[in-house]
Amino acid sequence: MTARILIAILLPVCASAQIIFTNISVGDAFVRSIDPTHNYGGAGALSVSGAIATNVLGQQQGLLDSFMAFDMSGVAGSLNSTFGVGRWTVARARLYLFEQGAPNNTVFNRGVGPFEVRWIANDAWKEGTGNPNAPTTDGVVYTNEPSLLNSNVDQSLGNFTNGGTDGLVRATLGLPANFLTDMISGGTNSFFITTVTNSPVGFTFHSHNFVDPAQWPFLEIAAVQMPQIISISVTGADVRITFATSAGVTNVVEYNGDLTTTNWNALTSLLGTGSNTNVADVGGAALSKRLYRVKLVLEDQ
Repeated sequence: MTARILIAILLPVCASAQIIFTNISVGDAFVRSIDPTHNYGGAGALSVSGAIATNVLGQQQGLLDSFMAFDMSGVAGSLNSTFGVGRWTVARARLYLFEQGAPNNTVFNRGVGPFEVRWIANDAWKEGTGNPNAPTTDGVVYTNEPSLLNSNVDQSLGNFTNGGTDGLVRATLGLPANFLTDMISGGTNSFFITTVTNSPVGFTFHSHNFVDPAQWPFLEIAAVQMPQIISISVTGADVRITFATSAGVTNVVEYNGDLTTTNWNALTSLLGTGSNTNVADVGGAALSKRLYRVKLVLEDQ
């Protein structure tokens, strides 16, 4: 019996490798629990500190948290132009922070330990102009945290550890659904960087107000074209699926016999090269119905 194969055939496009964007923060500020009503958004540094870390004098300066914002509108617009609207996804997101290992300003605690980077849905905070020598009230402050944070929506992007010395700290972020949707939508992405419970961390790093732009915090986005099935062909009892791969990302070909179920099974997986390739479903043509799809396995999966 001739196989009845149901499949979405998409127009072939030129397969592309990963495209990497570097995005400098457009807003950042740190806040302090022992000075909860003052803003420090104009400082040249940001910081996150736990309750047991101390400053250069051995004094505890309270909890410190940081807020950061990145504008994704230019990134999303460029990728929509390159790949087509809805035809791309983020394969990797990495946050780069330049640590100052031994800050002399007594506002900042010191210490090595874990900290959390969290995506937050609320972008309605202002950087402000305050600094350690002249705090202000024109931007985000510690007492704003309860109104800005929402544990039902916000998502952790991972826990990381600072080095304790001057240098670059790289944080490869997780890609949970809300964060990924926010990036793809092309708006503002806000991060909240905070301490992990009982962490001795006292992590100070440069803000986008630091004198050297080469050491500003930045977000690196690697995006790839969504996989696209180009054609299928039947040879004897076999089905051959040809599709465009996304380079440097695992491409998984799956099959299903009934779209009313979610029982997709992996046929094969391969690391994409950015070129078209094909795989065979041995014996697939002998079946009455077969559906195929190609999906990407992203870095955090």
